[in-house]
Amino acid sequence: MKMGKTSKVVVCGMKGVGKTTILEQVIYGNVIPSTEFHPTIEDIYVANIESDRGTREKVRFYDTAGIQHFQTTTANGTTGQQLPRHYLSLADGYILVYDTDKPDSLDVLVALKKDIDKNKDKKEVVIVVIGNKCKETETNFESTLSKAANWCSREKIRHFTASAMQRPSLYEAFVYITSKLNPPPSKSGFP
Repeated sequence: MKMGKTSKVVVCGMKGVGKTTILEQVIYGNVIPSTEFHPTIEDIYVANIESDRGTREKVRFYDTAGIQHFQTTTANGTTGQQLPRHYLSLADGYILVYDTDKPDSLDVLVALKKDIDKNKDKKEVVIVVIGNKCKETETNFESTLSKAANWCSREKIRHFTASAMQRPSLYEAFVYITSKLNPPPSKSGFP
């Protein structure tokens, strides 16, 4: 069996929004509410994910350190220094994660998306946004969710809502980005 290329996806967002939990849950399915995660510095996960065409594609996920909200806001708007530069050159795609109960975690994504757009060197990258429902009862849920949905539609990015505690809720976003990164081979005129 021929193995295709390995897609590289950078998972990023504000500190504490559930990036590692989402990866651990979607890949291994071993996260329960009492699972403790320590702040990530940097981690790499490799997974074979089924695309919407039924092919299994190898994806390497780069779990990044969470960004502090104050790192992205300055007196004159947003700073340019969010994602470490080396991710911008290696990434084929990005999963931007925010907490549906923390409006400022969405602001961080807006700054990150600007950073990605500014630095992607004309490369086509696939970006998806996952709103992680971290709590059962959420106070800012509706307003943050509708803000996120509006921003995603303006930016032409697919938006998913999921809960890191419910593994099946995560599948759609991961199948979507895997399928987008591995389109079917175009038909050529050669036999």
